[in-house]
Amino acid sequence: MKTKLLSLAIPLLLTAPLLLIQTTPLDASELPVIGDTTSSTITLEEEHKLGKAWARALRAQARQLNDPLVYSYIEDLIYQLASNSDLPDRRLTLIVLNNPTLNAFAVPGGIVGIHAGLFQYAQTEGQFASVLAHELSHLSQRHYATSLEQQRKSLPLQLATMLGGIILAANSDGDGAIAAIASGQAAFQQQRLAFSRQNEREADNLGMQVLMESGFNPITMPDMFMQMQKSFRFAGEQAPEFLLTHPVTESRIADSQGRAAQLPSTGKIDSLSYQLIRGRISTILSKDTHATYQYFTDLLKDNPGEPAHYAKAFAALNSEQPEAAQASIDWLLQKDSENLYYKILQSELWLAEGKPEKASAELRELLSLYPQNHPLTVLLIRSLRAQQKNNAAVEVLRKHLRSYPENTNLWYELAEANGLTDNILGVHQARAEYFLLIGATAKAESHLKLALKLPNISENDRVRLEQRLKETHEIKKSMEF
Repeated sequence: MKTKLLSLAIPLLLTAPLLLIQTTPLDASELPVIGDTTSSTITLEEEHKLGKAWARALRAQARQLNDPLVYSYIEDLIYQLASNSDLPDRRLTLIVLNNPTLNAFAVPGGIVGIHAGLFQYAQTEGQFASVLAHELSHLSQRHYATSLEQQRKSLPLQLATMLGGIILAANSDGDGAIAAIASGQAAFQQQRLAFSRQNEREADNLGMQVLMESGFNPITMPDMFMQMQKSFRFAGEQAPEFLLTHPVTESRIADSQGRAAQLPSTGKIDSLSYQLIRGRISTILSKDTHATYQYFTDLLKDNPGEPAHYAKAFAALNSEQPEAAQASIDWLLQKDSENLYYKILQSELWLAEGKPEKASAELRELLSLYPQNHPLTVLLIRSLRAQQKNNAAVEVLRKHLRSYPENTNLWYELAEANGLTDNILGVHQARAEYFLLIGATAKAESHLKLALKLPNISENDRVRLEQRLKETHEIKKSMEF
């Protein structure tokens, strides 16, 4: 039976296998890994293609958090951890979801997903990093591939049930999805419980090693476990999905504490950058930015530090109180005039105040020091568009997309900017790429066909469009099973 992946959802944690049929010769990345028994079941390249299909399905049905600074922070942290892991394939794709619940997941093929709410539960950078290290360890040990044989018989029921529940979780505050997820778990939990516990122990142990080698104190992993246990001690079946698949037990905490005690404890526990991002997330996830602004204003009375000033400034900016935002930004820059986060916030305020020329000058100077920096580049694009310098914006967008080819927001912006420069071919091409990334293959195909009907397109453009149309058909097939 074939089921459209988009009609279900995206799988969470390594629980829902999808087999791709190999029809082309193996390249180097597809060759079996010596000593890796999972390679005979599914290759790394098959996992990579699988991950791409799942990512498209997730983007199609869940709200992404399109804050370039938050994205850049998480991306940098993930690659710091990945560089100290045993990942056999380091082609990673990060997806940050605009959701206040506690959740994180790793999908075969290098897809790493984070609910923004994780920042609200992880009190320190080390705690946050411990969750990412755990998920990366699932990928490095290829727990997905090793579980294929055990799950094959229950695959159809498991896949359909889990996918539906995860999309509900991604698009709600968590409560609406609990019944679907819990019932799906109950159907097959018993047969995979022992295997899951073994995977979880292995991911905990390896994740703690990754933490230590990445410069973090390993104690932050049991600290995160205790934080989760404290937050959801009496939640039962109302616990977030992450805890349903990663149960925090007393023995798990004790095991992690014992393991941490055997490792060096000289690494860091927290950072200023993490606390700044936490403050930013508080406003992004807030349903009342004015109330959030007042909260941080009151917090400053007892805790007049940089994180509180930054959070107040960002909340003031988002609640249209520019004078209050500027006052806190001035304080921050006086405290540390070289802090990039503070300078980015200043440029964001200038853009909000209708001063794109001022922001553009500052951003270009910063980009000379931090080339290809993601949040700086996105802000420069916004400032150029605000000045109606759309040709310049298109040039910056095209260059930046070489580094971020799977950023849906950049493709959307490129389509808009191309439209304002009367580049109709560019509009169709950018919209096709945008729709491909969110799994809307029919719409992508439509834009490619419209582009092929344009008069006076070059032969090179025609060849590229026809090739992309062929690839679109293959992408559509990959999203069916």
